[in-house]
Amino acid sequence: MSEQEFQAKVLSELQALRVDVEKLGTDVEKLQTDVEKLQTDVHKLQGDVSELATQVKNQEYKFEVYQRGTDAMVRMETTIIIAAASVVVLASLSPAITALVSAIAHQGN
Repeated sequence: MSEQEFQAKVLSELQALRVDVEKLGTDVEKLQTDVEKLQTDVHKLQGDVSELATQVKNQEYKFEVYQRGTDAMVRMETTIIIAAASVVVLASLSPAITALVSAIAHQGN
């Protein structure tokens, strides 16, 4: 191999090495861009998780309010049922009580 052929081969190899280094630099830049995009996605995901946590807390609060309201309605309905039952029972007992009081009053006379 002559000196010119050797120099041409070395130059060719150096050129190939330069192309590889440039390609590596491009790949590193692309990787940095991908990492930045990933960081942005992670920040967005953290924001979404935070927003979701807030929504869950709001739903828990709404459920507690609903549950307290439901409990109060059940107590009120129970009171109404007991009152209505008392009226029905007392209404049916009223003639019997009146008759009993009248009988007791007549016995005392």
